[in-house]
Amino acid sequence: MSFDNKVAIVTGGAQGMGREYVRLLAQQGARVVIADINLDVAQKAVDELGFKDQLLAVRTDVGDLDSCLACVKAAEERFGGVDYLVNNAGLLSAAAFPSLIDIPVEKYRQITEVMLNGQLWMARAAVPAMRKRGGGAIVNVSSIGAYQATGVYSLTKLGVNGLTINLSRELAKDNIRVNAVAPGTVATEGMQPLMSVEDMAKWGQMLGRPTDKVATPDMIAQVGVFLLSDAASYVRGQIIAVDDGQQIRV
Repeated sequence: MSFDNKVAIVTGGAQGMGREYVRLLAQQGARVVIADINLDVAQKAVDELGFKDQLLAVRTDVGDLDSCLACVKAAEERFGGVDYLVNNAGLLSAAAFPSLIDIPVEKYRQITEVMLNGQLWMARAAVPAMRKRGGGAIVNVSSIGAYQATGVYSLTKLGVNGLTINLSRELAKDNIRVNAVAPGTVATEGMQPLMSVEDMAKWGQMLGRPTDKVATPDMIAQVGVFLLSDAASYVRGQIIAVDDGQQIRV
């Protein structure tokens, strides 16, 4: 796969899976905007990853359409356009909030604005730029948690699946492919305060995973990068589970 002369935006790209998307895309020649709510951490990623001429950190609040539009504008001004979008930003802590009946209304609105609406706002911001380039690809980040009925987290991820299917149909005429990656348990910085790697392994097996493996962020990002690439040119509107067989759906 080659991404020479291509431009990608990765939301939540400063750490975890997002940072792996950035690294893999830059390794293969892409210029990448690290769109993250925490600009300091995003700039640190630019400094540490070693592709400084190819990377740009932009403070982006995906729950704010104006912020998403500003991010795309920065990508166009620095790199000349946008070809790819990875909608990775989220609030993993949402998995620990109370049930839908008990969660405070403002907290519910905050979570859904970032984890569901934020993927739509970024797509709305990026699609006009992709059209100018003759097409592109979007990878949304869902989760196998979409099917586990764990409250607002599950609800937003199930919504991401629906968003993916709808955008895929809507944007086919623009030569823009839309797919989603649905990870299982991943050992990221965001998961560490919630659960140890050992507990992740036990939890995954309890939920049906046939092995005790826990994914590293690059294992997920590699699949997403494939979906962005021309090698996946005939893959459209799919929710790809990357979970070592934990969630089997037919």
